[in-house]
Amino acid sequence: MKRLIVTDSTADIPANIAKKLGIEVLPVNVVLDGRTYKDGIDINIMEFYENYEKYKTMHTEPVPYQEYALKFMQWTSRYDEILIIHCSAALSETFNTAKKVTEEFKDAKCRVEIMDSRSCSMGFGVAVIEAAKMFKAGKELGSVVYEVKRMLDGTTSYLAIPTLKYLRKRKKIGGFKSLLGLTLGVKPVLGFEDGRLEVKTRLFGKQPNMILSMLDMIKKEIGSQPISLAIAHGRNLDLVANLRTVFTDTFDCREVYRTYFGPSIGINAGPEAIGVMYYKHEK
Repeated sequence: MKRLIVTDSTADIPANIAKKLGIEVLPVNVVLDGRTYKDGIDINIMEFYENYEKYKTMHTEPVPYQEYALKFMQWTSRYDEILIIHCSAALSETFNTAKKVTEEFKDAKCRVEIMDSRSCSMGFGVAVIEAAKMFKAGKELGSVVYEVKRMLDGTTSYLAIPTLKYLRKRKKIGGFKSLLGLTLGVKPVLGFEDGRLEVKTRLFGKQPNMILSMLDMIKKEIGSQPISLAIAHGRNLDLVANLRTVFTDTFDCREVYRTYFGPSIGINAGPEAIGVMYYKHEK
């Protein structure tokens, strides 16, 4: 039986892992100063961050319907089962596009399951990776869907924003108005609630202290349970390396993934954002 896992580039899954596991990653469109690029194909993520301040306007767009429909017809002619997992429908239209395509181009020979992750970046990328591993291990589709739902429900995501300099320009964040008028020394921490990014707490002080404050908060939530961990970042590479060491020394990490935030998060949170996403395993 031939099976396929499909997601989109907002999952921020490292390219080498996606290739190794055979995950089909659809690129969202990145529009910079009116020019459209395909995320991860026409524009390199490091190039995006290097030139971040040069762009006057920037936004992302979902995978176009026509492109999705063409891909979908190709998949259903080649595979027996397909599991599709996309970014939160509250943040991107790609899930709704996928849902429409699957309804309009049904193929009785191919079983298709589609899921709204209600998250973004490696907040659902970790579950996509595990789904691909389960497919390779021969687990049946219903069992994989059940486990993915459990992982998505049990995954926590925190996005630390070291400066309001970039965040002040963005509109896709719940509680954003509560940050207006505050000093640049305030460092909001965002998380997902009902599929949307929301301001969870506000920290103060220098960046290393902010990370330590986050760590104290996370310690209370994880306790001694083993976790699968993902650390996502923009261009602050030194801090990320230190953060990884702190987490692996502090927690029982079964898997540790490190990746760049793609433009979908980078545009809205700024190039200095740091993300920590983790799934708590049962002991």
